[in-house]
Amino acid sequence: MYRRLFISFLFMLCLFKSCIVYGKESKVILLISSEGYWTTLEDSFLVSALLPNSSIGSMNTRINHKDKIIESYATINVGRRWSYYEVNKLGAVERGLGVILNQSGFSTALFSDKDELKKIIENSQGKTTYTSTDYTELYSKQNKSILEKSDVVLIDMDLYNNKENEEYLLGFINENIVKLYLFCPYDKESKSELTPFLYYDSLNPQSGFISAATTRREGIITNLDIAPAILSHFDIVNSSMVSSGIKIIHNENPYPLMIKRLNKIYYINSYRSKMIKTYNTVLIMGLIVFYIGDKLKLIKMKKLYHGIMLAILWIPILFMMNFYKGFLQIYFIVFLAIVILGLYNTRYEKALGFISGSILAIIVIDTLSGCPLQQNSFLGYDPIIGARFYGIGNEYAGILIGNLYLFIYSIRHYRHHKTMTFLLQIGVVLILGMPFLGANVGGTIAAIGGMVLFYISNHRRNKKVYLVFMIGALGFLVVWGMMDSFFMKEQSHLGQTLFQFAGGNFNVFSEIIGRKMMMNLQLIRYSLWSKNLIISLIILGLYFNPNNQLLKKVGAALIGAMSGGILFNDSGIIMSSTCIIYLVFPYLSIYMDSKAMD
Repeated sequence: MYRRLFISFLFMLCLFKSCIVYGKESKVILLISSEGYWTTLEDSFLVSALLPNSSIGSMNTRINHKDKIIESYATINVGRRWSYYEVNKLGAVERGLGVILNQSGFSTALFSDKDELKKIIENSQGKTTYTSTDYTELYSKQNKSILEKSDVVLIDMDLYNNKENEEYLLGFINENIVKLYLFCPYDKESKSELTPFLYYDSLNPQSGFISAATTRREGIITNLDIAPAILSHFDIVNSSMVSSGIKIIHNENPYPLMIKRLNKIYYINSYRSKMIKTYNTVLIMGLIVFYIGDKLKLIKMKKLYHGIMLAILWIPILFMMNFYKGFLQIYFIVFLAIVILGLYNTRYEKALGFISGSILAIIVIDTLSGCPLQQNSFLGYDPIIGARFYGIGNEYAGILIGNLYLFIYSIRHYRHHKTMTFLLQIGVVLILGMPFLGANVGGTIAAIGGMVLFYISNHRRNKKVYLVFMIGALGFLVVWGMMDSFFMKEQSHLGQTLFQFAGGNFNVFSEIIGRKMMMNLQLIRYSLWSKNLIISLIILGLYFNPNNQLLKKVGAALIGAMSGGILFNDSGIIMSSTCIIYLVFPYLSIYMDSKAMD
């Protein structure tokens, strides 16, 4: 019996030893490039050789402070949003990839003379296990020795940028078990925030697109995804990191499709700011022209202006019809003209119901379909900016909430309007809040705030309603947060925040609140959205009428939603600005209609 146990013990020991050897043989190589565009990077001998059997895409390199370049590299190390003031007394990065690897018994090596690149894999002492001093030949005796005994290797591609070094590295990769990550953390030339990324597995090479839970977009990841992906190769899990790593989506020939998608992203990015400025200018001018026309008593212009104001409500949907190239202005003019003519002799209530119901349905269907229209809209989210990659963005969240209450106002005379009103509001809250749809936490809280104030304002004499809806809203948030944190595979920002808090990052809430406040203050100072919001509020104040049916029915709900958006969203000003469009313009349309009847 003892003999059998001894033999079994020896067998398990040998098996365990072989696993350790295999783990040591498996290496991760981080090949760092300063080239920010695929069209020039593909000319490299190494890249062109790896490309057919690699998973490719682009990496968003967004950081907290654009003028602090150190953040571009240290953010990769820690796997979460990192600020330059978080360096320790030694000027090093703490609780990051380098520390975790060393504590787990894995070695790191640096093949670069640049201090900023070291930030990607350094430990809390600002060091790596091995450091090369030969920056000419990657195949020198010293460098070969370091490559052989290191687990995670960072190589500065710019230093070893010749065919001899690339041929040696290609041979080394294919002769060993290597996971290769090639990426650009910071584009010094064009300062693009969407840079090339390539992943190659020598043991299991496959072509395709890279993706991650942080983006949920084929071919796009963030700088938060790399560290968790590296740790996963060594079966290490770290709860302080936001991402769950990188996944591969198989595709036989991904490169042409990726370039086509990137061209579209760059096109939208180049025109986005101009289109948003034009849109806000149209909104502001529409309000100013109304004020001047009202003061000059231009009643004869009433019908035409009524149509123009209602047509303005369609513009966010027009932006979804992004034709990519050519004649965008012509499409805009033709579409606007058709809408104006169509609404010229239509009663305002029917027009409002048709417009708000149509916009509501379009946004809901698009969101349930994965937001293909919003991703191609000038009001949608921009992968280059990197504030959001999936789900409904702040602009369309505001538009959705605004049209929700405008539609609720329009159906107030329907027989089952109370049931419809409740179901519509619950539906919008769920669409904004569900993680698998890309939860917009600020938008969800804004929608809940609007719903609570809607019922409170319509049941002013019943104090129990106040308590019931306040407790209900709070209970929903708690249950939603717990389910999102511990039961959902793909967490929302709220779930990620609670998960980080449970993992020991107790400063996460103060960091988020501070960041949101700073962002809204910047938007108030510099964004044209804030000017539109302020002018809209001024116009509403000048023409305020407490007996107006629109204000009486949904005014409190819209104000509550906008307030919630500002308080709990880092771009709450934008959400509130798009939301108020669907209050102020219909309100003025109703005002003109009632004035013409007097």
